[in-house]
Amino acid sequence: MSMKNPVAGLLGLAILALSCAGGPAAAPAKSASGLSGPLVSPNFPSASSLSDYAKEGLSSLSTFSLSNGIPVVLRRNPASPVRHLSLVLRGGSAAATPETSGWELLALRTMARAGTKYDYKTIQDLLDSSSASMGAGATLDYSSYSLTSLDKYFPLLLPIWANTLVSPAFAQEDFDQVLSDSKLALQSREKDPWQRTGLAMNAEFFAGHPYAPPAEGTKASLEAASLEAVKAWYATKFSADRIFVVASGDFDPGALQKDLEAALGGIADRKAGPGAKPPRFSPAPASRLVKAEYAPTKGVAYVRGDFAAPSPADPDFMATNLAMKMFSDLLFNVVRDKHGAVYSPSAYIRSFAANYGSITLFKTNVPGKVKAYVDEAAAEFAAGKVLATGAEASGHGAAAAKDTAPRTTIEEALEVYKAQYVNAYFEKLQTNSAVAGLIAQSVVSTGDCRSWLLDRDRINAVTAEGVRAAAAKYLFGQGITWVVLSSKDGLVPVVSADYEKLGK
Repeated sequence: MSMKNPVAGLLGLAILALSCAGGPAAAPAKSASGLSGPLVSPNFPSASSLSDYAKEGLSSLSTFSLSNGIPVVLRRNPASPVRHLSLVLRGGSAAATPETSGWELLALRTMARAGTKYDYKTIQDLLDSSSASMGAGATLDYSSYSLTSLDKYFPLLLPIWANTLVSPAFAQEDFDQVLSDSKLALQSREKDPWQRTGLAMNAEFFAGHPYAPPAEGTKASLEAASLEAVKAWYATKFSADRIFVVASGDFDPGALQKDLEAALGGIADRKAGPGAKPPRFSPAPASRLVKAEYAPTKGVAYVRGDFAAPSPADPDFMATNLAMKMFSDLLFNVVRDKHGAVYSPSAYIRSFAANYGSITLFKTNVPGKVKAYVDEAAAEFAAGKVLATGAEASGHGAAAAKDTAPRTTIEEALEVYKAQYVNAYFEKLQTNSAVAGLIAQSVVSTGDCRSWLLDRDRINAVTAEGVRAAAAKYLFGQGITWVVLSSKDGLVPVVSADYEKLGK
């Protein structure tokens, strides 16, 4: 039965919910200094060895488990009036097969439209009136189902969010709408040349790996999807042993434990299991080139090269990040500023449990020449040269043209790159939802909800020798899978021999 006239009296309902929540609370969660359980690992540094930043962050964390075994990690942030919850299902793409890819996301998005007590219009009116959001997302490693709300509306919205989780309506019209949206989104990706390049790369690079089934689905898997299929997924895969919850905001730990027990404690443990951790990508013994023809590009080319990279749990992770940032700046200066060959070049690694990096060249009019320009930048980096920054750059004269930007050594530039990396890293963590996402990623990729607290120290600990070693191992010491997408005439000057090696 749907809730009637939901918007009228919304504030009154929220105030009533707040007053009703004042009863006896469950026992407070363990203090951060004594964190233990399934969301932590035994090899976390001792408190005495932590920086002040890590100690402060650790004091904001607490954990507990619901009666069905679902673990919860809370990051308390009294300074924010916004509360965020993410229910995380381990597995992501790795939990699917090529035939069922995208079905988990279809199910979760259908669930988000309606529960047995609240229909789609009721939920949307309530979310709009309270400036809240609720929805689902999926990555290679996990899927998530979130609620973000101002604290005064949270007691009203939590039961609605929970109802869509524990008792979804699974109405045919809701599924049809979600499926239609998913098909349209896939068609849009296939028509966009840059996204099409990514689809071609993933098909090549992920072949034979658990990441191969796309989280958003394929044309074939979406065509085969049905309401009965997503209901069957829910009946077998929506299981307590796949789930953990991350909360970030001004929560009282004891009250949150009581609320989540009432909301989610009834989710059954169907013994679905979180699945095996995906194996890391093996270093490719040699580079290879895949040419993807797409007539609408009319001679313009899109280039991407992917390679195995260290995961967030790997000691090389931060050094490789810094190495890629240095190389990315060189790419921009050489390939775009000097030669004007690419609209936007870049290089980076990601943060997945099985990780990989990319060299990307968005939109070039010289597909036969652009790899030589990449090699020019790579040769400089291999020789230990990077763009001069800060005082080093100003010392070469402010009037220097961009195409002759001064160079310096990795040693001289490292501290500036560290500072830039730390600033960019923490600029992304301005919201409770962003912090919750980082905690979820930490749990999935490292097995510890606290590992993100060590990131600033890990960045600062990187040495020039570490950057050189990471570049030698991951950028220059293994094969790269390259995809060049263009029209038939654009692919004519692209030859495999140019892509056999990175650098001169």
